[in-house]
Amino acid sequence: MTARLAPDLVARTSHPDEEPSVASRRDWDVELFRQAFRRHASTVVLLTYLDTNNEPCGMTATSVCSLSASPPSLLACINREARAFAEITRRRRFGVNLLSVAQSPIARHCSRAGLDKRLLAGWLTDSDVGGTPRLDRALAHLECRLETSLELFSHSVLVGVVDSVWLNPEDAAPLLYHGGLYNQLESPAERAERYHWQAGS
Repeated sequence: MTARLAPDLVARTSHPDEEPSVASRRDWDVELFRQAFRRHASTVVLLTYLDTNNEPCGMTATSVCSLSASPPSLLACINREARAFAEITRRRRFGVNLLSVAQSPIARHCSRAGLDKRLLAGWLTDSDVGGTPRLDRALAHLECRLETSLELFSHSVLVGVVDSVWLNPEDAAPLLYHGGLYNQLESPAERAERYHWQAGS
């Protein structure tokens, strides 16, 4: 099935030699930008931190990536209007939890704008990995200290230096975000069935 853009978007982008005005560029570029990145599948990440009352909280994020292996470091992009931004920059520590498929309820809980982002005790492990909350059943947890941040437009890019890494010994499937929905990789059984039908066609 071929994906189709809305007619007005096609009309506005069908003339590559025509330079749109700043106003018209804002009208369609933002929507095209969103559509493009909805096609970018990424592992769902939960940034964890302690709030002013030392309560464990989380923020669902997909704009997280590795930066360097020497020293181990990563980047996380956060809207400066998010409560997590103020708390993380105040404490200068945050955790990066790579979520498994079973943790989609946690991702939804922590992605609700303006609502309570505190983490339930049953979601957390009792192990102390250095100060930030670690999610039980996560694929991995990286304990980070905030090295610096860069303000760009509505967001800040946080540079975190990784102090410790925990890997889940269990082989769980990652929780993905694609097309505006939480999703998962196909299972080995599904992959084998697809291969069977492709080989027979």
